[in-house]
Amino acid sequence: MKPSLNFLSQKEIETIHECSLKILKEIGMRFPAKEALEAFNKAGAKIINKDTVLINESLINDALNKTRKRNDLTLYASNPENDVTFKNHDPGLTCMTMATSVIDPWSGEKRPATNKDLERLVRIADHLKHIKISGGLVTPQDVNHTVCDWYTWAGCLKNTTKHITGGVLGDRGVRDAIEMCSIVTDSRDAFLKRPFISGWVLTLPPLGMDTASLEAMMEMNRHNIPIMLSSGPILGSTSPVTIPGMIAQAHAEILACITLSQLINPGAPLVYTSFARGMDMKTSNISMAGPEFAVLKVAMAQMGLWLDFPVRMPSMLRDSKLLDAQAGFETGMVGTLSSFNADIMDAMQLDTDLVVDYPDLVFCDDCMAFIRHALRPVKVNPESLAFDAIKEVGPGGNYLTSQHTFQHFKEELWHSDLFDHDNWENWKNKGSKTIRDKALEKTYNLLELEYQPIVSSDQSAAIDFIVNKAQKDLSGK
Repeated sequence: MKPSLNFLSQKEIETIHECSLKILKEIGMRFPAKEALEAFNKAGAKIINKDTVLINESLINDALNKTRKRNDLTLYASNPENDVTFKNHDPGLTCMTMATSVIDPWSGEKRPATNKDLERLVRIADHLKHIKISGGLVTPQDVNHTVCDWYTWAGCLKNTTKHITGGVLGDRGVRDAIEMCSIVTDSRDAFLKRPFISGWVLTLPPLGMDTASLEAMMEMNRHNIPIMLSSGPILGSTSPVTIPGMIAQAHAEILACITLSQLINPGAPLVYTSFARGMDMKTSNISMAGPEFAVLKVAMAQMGLWLDFPVRMPSMLRDSKLLDAQAGFETGMVGTLSSFNADIMDAMQLDTDLVVDYPDLVFCDDCMAFIRHALRPVKVNPESLAFDAIKEVGPGGNYLTSQHTFQHFKEELWHSDLFDHDNWENWKNKGSKTIRDKALEKTYNLLELEYQPIVSSDQSAAIDFIVNKAQKDLSGK
């Protein structure tokens, strides 16, 4: 039997969904983009106050019926061996994007992230088994801010063969990302047959979207590029302070965007996501790891699974500033709870997703290995019941020399080179290393590996040309 965790009953999920439908029918959602409003108007939706769309239930249901379900969606990678599918629940990590700072792995000081940091971090993530989806963990701060996304796409494309997800600025950003990817595959047609990128689409709570995000979403829809569709309201700030009220609003925003995406291109692929989170009312600081954040990840994942969509949830972003005891607790609690339902989980950032510590990639990867091992189905059969082994050993014996132990211990017992399971004296004799010390050592080893270029020098130059042209066109520099 596979373990499960639910905060919402089937009836409660249906009640929340019905509330979301009522929100969209009676209150509506803002879509400030001409093409979006035209698509809704043509479909029979009512538009009020210039850009607020009232969406009826039949239009939403039609869109839900057309949207690809879990079994029909693959997040392709440039290397097919790294494709991500959702037929079975097999949780893994994805690189959260857009942190602005790193903790330097040599000095230990926090500083602005650079393009070189982006390159190094993408290469490290490419080597780690439980990171299924790559992306720009950091947004380089040493480049023109107008085209940060372009530099991030370029850095990822040159340094990983995994599926890549990231931010895109308007329809121009999507078109340029497609052109860069087409260089890697040597043709636009080859890329569009297996689009190995996905783009973030974030709503603007409460019940809105910004124009650039709308344009980016519709452009991705047209080209069947998967969207990571997320609503991220804040309890008591941009949503009701009650968890059911927040879920109803966030779910409504996602449903509205799904409806638009299917009007633009029936069958356009998406992953259900939510950054719903809490806030410290004393300081107004956002929390990405509090208990309400964990509850919301489980409950929002339930809503996505109820619709039979792939689910991505931010789970290991942590409020802690360092890879310390707080970070470990937040990783274990939110990461484990989320993994019961989420397929892919954002990770590897600290300070509410603003800072990346290099060894945290290694740490989170090993934590994911731990969680996946714990969530394995418990198989009860004659072999696992081990009656014959128990009979062979008998009262007072031991199983260390049993053939049954030899056959099964590797799959049954999890082993980590990072987590310490030794006694105090042995740990002290080995240098009294903390978990960050050990993760940092592995990080150094990964950084020293000989790099095998993923793209040719000509392809790299062609990608850089697109970035430089966007910089000239958008910033005049």
